[in-house]
Amino acid sequence: RKNYIVVHQWPGLPKGVKFDPSDQELLGHLLAKHDRAGSQPHPFIDEFIPTVEEADGICYTHPQKLPGVKQDGSVSHFFHRTFKAYNTGTRKRRKINTSDLADVRWHKTGKTKPVMVDGQHLGCKKIMVLYMSTVKGGKPKKTNWVMHQYHLGTGEDEQNGEYVVSKLFFQQQNGQKSALELTNTDVMETTVAEADLTDLPEPTAEEEDERISSISNQEFLLNNEYNADEEALHSHEHNTYQQTKHKKCLR
Repeated sequence: RKNYIVVHQWPGLPKGVKFDPSDQELLGHLLAKHDRAGSQPHPFIDEFIPTVEEADGICYTHPQKLPGVKQDGSVSHFFHRTFKAYNTGTRKRRKINTSDLADVRWHKTGKTKPVMVDGQHLGCKKIMVLYMSTVKGGKPKKTNWVMHQYHLGTGEDEQNGEYVVSKLFFQQQNGQKSALELTNTDVMETTVAEADLTDLPEPTAEEEDERISSISNQEFLLNNEYNADEEALHSHEHNTYQQTKHKKCLR
């Protein structure tokens, strides 16, 4: 008697089944991603936590461009890497690449929280909010995009280039109902973290130089436009004067 193995295409989960892991469970999936402590990734984990392999990572790409992300309050999860913004220091690059002059970047709110598993400090959790200014160098304003980022280890900052796992969602406005996937805990934690942040943190020297350079470039362009307009105006007035003078001479 022969044994036949029937392979069916993965149909996905039935409607109503949600992927809603706790902080501890997310760190467990991250451990398996790092292949630590003999942990093996679940065979279907890529269906629930896809990996962004590009060097840019989540922190360089606008959430709207990430696969499966919606603005209905539902939660998306991703494995991705984080990289240092500069060769020196530990500050991570969180600026979004844009084709226009807008300045869009993630800002950490509140304090980094330890994640305890079986009484041990296994990893840490950061809450970040996406800020943007419509004009580069302008005052940034808070958007509704929120990210909870988890990394392994007891240090406040993740290791450069290592995988982290992030929970990403678009927080609904007051009076709007969030999708069922977004728990009250997620909303409350984000609200508390934002309350700890009265204003954006002071920019680093590099960011300040970038901002000043941007403003200087804008002023340069505006001055060029102003000078061009002035020259055009004077040229028009001169031509009008010459035409009037010529008409008087003909009389």
